[in-house]
Amino acid sequence: MQKRLLSGTLEEQCEFLYNLAEEKIRQGNYTGAVHALAEVVKHKPDFRDAAALLADVKRRKSAQTQLLWFAFGGAALGIGVGTLLQVRNDLVLLALAAVGVLVGYLVGNWMQVRR
Repeated sequence: MQKRLLSGTLEEQCEFLYNLAEEKIRQGNYTGAVHALAEVVKHKPDFRDAAALLADVKRRKSAQTQLLWFAFGGAALGIGVGTLLQVRNDLVLLALAAVGVLVGYLVGNWMQVRR
């Protein structure tokens, strides 16, 4: 996506960015939502509930990042187990990695629920 200059009043610009952030949230793009909301809060801290929404989106982004790390860790463990067992078949190693991703994701979800 190409950057563009916003036009209109500060209120209109904040409205545009807030709506953009809501769209990004619906898409699961929390990084994009954080950037849009940060701009709103930077220029007009009292705009709607932008500050509270920004805090919530940062929390969601952190949880999403944590799940990805757990999934990657699970994949690494699955491949590690296959290596320790001296598995020679790449398809089996790939299957172990996939199982590891699933297990890592489930463990990550379980840890988030326990918080």
